[in-house]
Amino acid sequence: MEHASLVVDWRERCESTRTQIEDRGLRRLIGYQLRRAEMAMQQRFSLAIGVPFQLRQVEFFALSLLAENPAVTHKQISEALAIAPSNMVGIMSGLKARDLVARRANPADGRSLFWVLTEAGRDLVQRAGAAVARMEEDALGRAEPERDELVRALNEVWAGDPLRPAYVRDMSAG
Repeated sequence: MEHASLVVDWRERCESTRTQIEDRGLRRLIGYQLRRAEMAMQQRFSLAIGVPFQLRQVEFFALSLLAENPAVTHKQISEALAIAPSNMVGIMSGLKARDLVARRANPADGRSLFWVLTEAGRDLVQRAGAAVARMEEDALGRAEPERDELVRALNEVWAGDPLRPAYVRDMSAG
């Protein structure tokens, strides 16, 4: 009889925790909060930019880098995004297939190649960038006044990470 009441009590506890689980302790952890924020931002990005512009976040980031840096090497893009060069190949090839980026020879040596935005790429990154700005403003809501402080703090976490390769740490120092 006692066993049956324990089973019922256990089932009731399980039922009550299925809809809401206590995570107060985790909410005090920066990593947990960053992960939750990342998931929320990825979902928002997918709806606001991914679907209408047919862009993944990493593709938008690569196009944005090219918009700010007119001619960069494959290695530079990989390092700036902290993505292995071999993984960047597929990303850049996909953008090239969509005529958003092109490869151009380095005029200094004629051998090395730069990635550059095409006119279509410039147009897309401009339109998508405006949509990203609106999405981030909407996501931050009442926290918008703290945006600069949040960006600064996150940059400091990134810049001070001793596990990142030195070349990436050097790039984020400025």
